[in-house]
Amino acid sequence: MMARPRENLESMNNPMSTVAVSYNYPLVALSVLLAILASYVSLELAHLAGKPHQIELKDRWLSISSLALALGIWTMHFIGMFAFKLPIPVIYDGFMTILSLLIALAGSFFGFATLLIPCPIRRTAALGGCIMGAGIAGMHYLGMHAMRVAADMHYNPFLVALSVLIAVFVSGLALWIVGSIKAGNIAKTTRNKILVAGMMGLAIASMHYLGMASVTLQLNGSTVDTHGFVIEGELMATTLSFAAILLILFPLYSVNYEHRFSDRLAIELKQLRINEARLRKLIENAPDAFFVHDENGQLLDVNKVACLQLGYTREELLSSSIFRIADKQELVKAICPSLLNTGGSQIQGTYIRKDGSTFPVEVNITAIMDNGKKYIFALARDVTETEKLKSHLSKLAMTDELTELYNRRAFISCLDKSLSRARRNAENLSVLMIDIDYFKQINDLYGHYVGDIALKHFSHTIKKSIRHEDIVGRLGGEEFAILLPNTSKYEASALAEKLRKTLEDSVFDHEEKEIGFTVSIGIACFDPPDISPMLLLKNADHALYLAKENGRNCVVNYCAAT
Repeated sequence: MMARPRENLESMNNPMSTVAVSYNYPLVALSVLLAILASYVSLELAHLAGKPHQIELKDRWLSISSLALALGIWTMHFIGMFAFKLPIPVIYDGFMTILSLLIALAGSFFGFATLLIPCPIRRTAALGGCIMGAGIAGMHYLGMHAMRVAADMHYNPFLVALSVLIAVFVSGLALWIVGSIKAGNIAKTTRNKILVAGMMGLAIASMHYLGMASVTLQLNGSTVDTHGFVIEGELMATTLSFAAILLILFPLYSVNYEHRFSDRLAIELKQLRINEARLRKLIENAPDAFFVHDENGQLLDVNKVACLQLGYTREELLSSSIFRIADKQELVKAICPSLLNTGGSQIQGTYIRKDGSTFPVEVNITAIMDNGKKYIFALARDVTETEKLKSHLSKLAMTDELTELYNRRAFISCLDKSLSRARRNAENLSVLMIDIDYFKQINDLYGHYVGDIALKHFSHTIKKSIRHEDIVGRLGGEEFAILLPNTSKYEASALAEKLRKTLEDSVFDHEEKEIGFTVSIGIACFDPPDISPMLLLKNADHALYLAKENGRNCVVNYCAAT
């Protein structure tokens, strides 16, 4: 440490002599490093205030940044004053010392706040430099004025003005560099941030020590006033400085945490965008139409397949409602459970193209809650080909392949439904059982190929001869049945006779030969009301048997037969 010069001992005995001063250089170095550290921390915090995702917290970050810088300036000043060795006792006015801290805090806050003004960087840097420089200078000279010593202070106006100009200029330059980094004009590197912090720290230290050099202390023979709120003693000064350093370092931890959080957030956002792009690609290339709409049916998103299937452009669909392409009643019925349960459902429906044509769809609907609002995700598959296949398979299952008439199972099913309706409405119903006479001789004489032609000819003639509401089926071999709804036994007898005569008169050609055949017909009526489909067919088959016994090519009514 610096030793007290001999002339200092002599000057203490001379009331009007000038006080000689000295410095503790390790403490000077510590004060400079502390100013640089405080500048670095405050710049980092001020940079956070300008980030888009921190815009709502900008006042908080600016306040913490200003506090860090103000504490740094104040602590640097305090340690610098502690390094300022005087041969006379020194104490500090507590209120003025605290007021000096508040001035530094205000200058730092409003200086950094200028970076958020939407103006050219030069203007904001100049304004902020003036404010921050004035705060630094005000803090220093008020802190000097807080000294209570048995001496008068005399300032060199030139050095005072120079110290203020240095504070303003370097503060403005530092803020310009920060603004340029924020705007992307200067690379945001650790090196550049350290450079800016170094400039600000050196500006603060230079201003302080130049201000200290501008003052001359002249003993006045008075005694130091120790009354009131004062700060004295090396232990007290050391404690305050240590506490201030901790307060400066604490925001640095917050800065590092925020940077780690920001880096992690940036990585997650990048991954989210990648996943979103993949999902979008998957949706666009999906084989099904994709829709997103709100609770009111307003379309919010569609994929390429939806546009192609419906014949609309993407813009046309997004400006319209889902009810433009789907039946509203049908859709609302399916959507409501999903909205209530935030779950999913599947419906079969019909979509309407731009040209007015329709096509069947199978739609999977899912409701999703987001920020208190419900959205509907719908994946619609065009099932036109599926429905055609179902129809074809159903037809195969219900139709005789050779004659294209109902097969036995389909005919009995129709008979069961018709019987139930006739019983419920008290209507008449009759059944004709028909057999081609001597059909085996056609197969034996001409072959099964011609036998198949005969069966096709028979079915063609039957379909032309019956009424629209009548149902005809092939029960097996050359045996057929006709269901006659709302037909009495007398009407059935007349229709059967007419049909027998038509078939007798019809022939088909084969290898320049005309081939014909006759039929035998048995009739059974819906009587009594509790008769079953199988019993009704059994009665008609019994009447058919009697017709064959009577020489064939005739009609026999079961009722008459019994």
